[in-house]
Amino acid sequence: MKFPLYPRVIAYSCVLAAICGALTGHAAVAAQAASPASPASAPVAAASAAAAPVSLATLANLSGPLRLAGESASRALSLPVSASETVRSATLHLVATNSVSLLTARSALAVRVNDRTIAQMQLSPHQPELTADIRVPVDLLHPGYNTLAFAVAEHATENCEDPNAPELWTEIDTNASTLQMQTELKPLTPTLADLDDLIDPKQALPRSIAIVPATHARNDLQLGSGALLAEGVALRLRYLAPDLRVQDARPGAGGGAVAGLALAPLSGSDVLLFGTRDALRPYLDPRIASHIDGAFLGIYPKPDDPRRFVLVVSGRDDAQVALAARAFAHRELPLPKRNEMAVGALNEATLARYAAKHVLSGTGAHAFKDLGFTTRTLGPADHADLALMLPADIYAPEDAEVILDLNFTEGARMRQDSVLNVYLNNRFEQVIALDQQQGAVLRHYRVAIPLRSFQPGPNVLSLRPVLVPLVSDHCALRELRNLLITVFDDSSLKLPPASHFTTLPDLKRFAQSEFPYTVHPDGADLALRVAARDNDTLRAAWSLMAKIAQKQEWPLTSAQVTAGSVAPGRHILLVGAVGALSQADWEGAPWQPGRIETIAYDPAVDSPGSEPRHEGLLQSLRARFGDAGQPAATSSESMLSADTALSSQLLVMQFRGDARKTVTLLTAANAAELAEGVSRLVEPNYWENLAGDVALMNFDSPGLWAARSGASYAYGELSAYDRLGFELSNHPWLGYAGLAGLLALLAALTVVLLRRYHRKHHAASKD
Repeated sequence: MKFPLYPRVIAYSCVLAAICGALTGHAAVAAQAASPASPASAPVAAASAAAAPVSLATLANLSGPLRLAGESASRALSLPVSASETVRSATLHLVATNSVSLLTARSALAVRVNDRTIAQMQLSPHQPELTADIRVPVDLLHPGYNTLAFAVAEHATENCEDPNAPELWTEIDTNASTLQMQTELKPLTPTLADLDDLIDPKQALPRSIAIVPATHARNDLQLGSGALLAEGVALRLRYLAPDLRVQDARPGAGGGAVAGLALAPLSGSDVLLFGTRDALRPYLDPRIASHIDGAFLGIYPKPDDPRRFVLVVSGRDDAQVALAARAFAHRELPLPKRNEMAVGALNEATLARYAAKHVLSGTGAHAFKDLGFTTRTLGPADHADLALMLPADIYAPEDAEVILDLNFTEGARMRQDSVLNVYLNNRFEQVIALDQQQGAVLRHYRVAIPLRSFQPGPNVLSLRPVLVPLVSDHCALRELRNLLITVFDDSSLKLPPASHFTTLPDLKRFAQSEFPYTVHPDGADLALRVAARDNDTLRAAWSLMAKIAQKQEWPLTSAQVTAGSVAPGRHILLVGAVGALSQADWEGAPWQPGRIETIAYDPAVDSPGSEPRHEGLLQSLRARFGDAGQPAATSSESMLSADTALSSQLLVMQFRGDARKTVTLLTAANAAELAEGVSRLVEPNYWENLAGDVALMNFDSPGLWAARSGASYAYGELSAYDRLGFELSNHPWLGYAGLAGLLALLAALTVVLLRRYHRKHHAASKD
């Protein structure tokens, strides 16, 4: 019996579908049954995925749109690609807006990757909102920082066009424009020399790092070793906050180098395993344990996921483990292209006070090239920026000046109103006239900027030329290729004589320059005290140390990390949940959860560029107690009295401790919330908003609430003359009172002298 063709096809299809369904169901059951015994399945799947789209604003640290103005303009961003990943695909989602005055036929936007054009789009006045999804050829991307550039040609008329006409513009929305990359972690055969590629800020996929002590930390050396490992991770990530986990080693059926380590609790993470040789022996392959005869570093593929690594940090005793951890923390050290290394000794560089992160100090000349500046040729639309780091406690009289000694050349045939503007922190400060018609080479051109214009900590000095062509008639050819200025890197900057003096507490200054904890870059002035030793508290404490080391770009190898008493003379970072803190820990704190406190909210704390108020004794007493012995608000403050307990919040406070040293306290309702809060705090959007002496983070809302509650205190030393100037500057009413007193004294003296004169010369005539 024959079936028609279509029914036969349908019948065969049904049978085939049934067979496939049975096989699929069998395979699914088999995979489900195998998954508990195969912890590698989840991490391997996660190691090949499309990372979440990243906005161009995040990628390039931009705060607004990318504006391309003029007849021809271009802007470039860095596109990071990690050597530990293979890029499978990349897509640029572009959102832009252009002027409605442009000519469609002559206006276009080009997208380039490493100087190769990958897309061109016409700019239309009829459809000024532009949206495009652009495939980025992966063969153009190489490990390192690639260039993603946007270039425009913009015209509003066919002839006699002003190339700088205000209607010639295109804006790229850096928040809505995103880049999405699908990458895959490469299988590893790691060596110690590869650590910078394995712990890499350019990696698209998130990389969790688990710090795993062989035994739960019992002494200061073990606590310090964990902190140094966290610092080494953060220093390699440079500008990203590390995703840290802290978990004690557990015995289990591991494999490879860690044959006795339970790997399931560490899935999805690279592992930093540390401890003494005897403590690690149950977890290590016996062959590797036999190699540990001193301070030891060894790196191996993770057995359950060959795309991740296990770093073993060990030694015969805790001191040797700490030595190996210090070697790991020094990112600048060249490690061998081997998977194991014995550390015999470590002679660490001794940095002077205030010397980390290229902090400027002293009165000698600082060459631009020593500050990271290279010789630059600038055109009309260019600018050159120089990052400067001043000591956080620099203090000098009001008339002190910073001297720029500039060496530069200017092009010929420019109009006499061409200038080189000098900006400091995006504020105009000085100007140099470029009025040499024949061009010029200028050496040692001196420019003075008041020291008071600089902020303590980071500053950006920007040189922005305004170059005008000599001929600029409406329909005349405008030659722009002669509009050039070259600034040489042998230019220099000189600071005036200054003291180290400021007022504390100041969480803003702490966030910007880690002051006062890193005056000695190795942390010789710093003590980190943990109120408990549970893993959540350790994660919070080690994450904080990692952030400070990353900010100052140097490991804190001399810092004390303890759960006990702090050595004399050290400023304290105190980390612990509320329940773990003793009553003595709260001495001097401006706010104690659960007690009725009065908090002053001062709008100046949150205003951009605001400086801390410098309060003397009388001013502090008046501001705090008023005339009736009660806290008195000024017109710019709002007062709050409340019985407040922490809940899903992180509290950060800075105050003077009982040893007259600065204490910065980080606390939360419990250890889990403390770890969660600190892991959020070290992200730039929170860290950069610390201010005042009290800051509170709510987990369910963005941003920080900051305020001032406690009294200020002086830190540092001033000469008698500088002290007088400081007090008169901060308390001008003292000057007025002194002037009034001098005038009264002069008046009294004048009266006395006039009476004497009268008695001497007119007494006889009166008689």
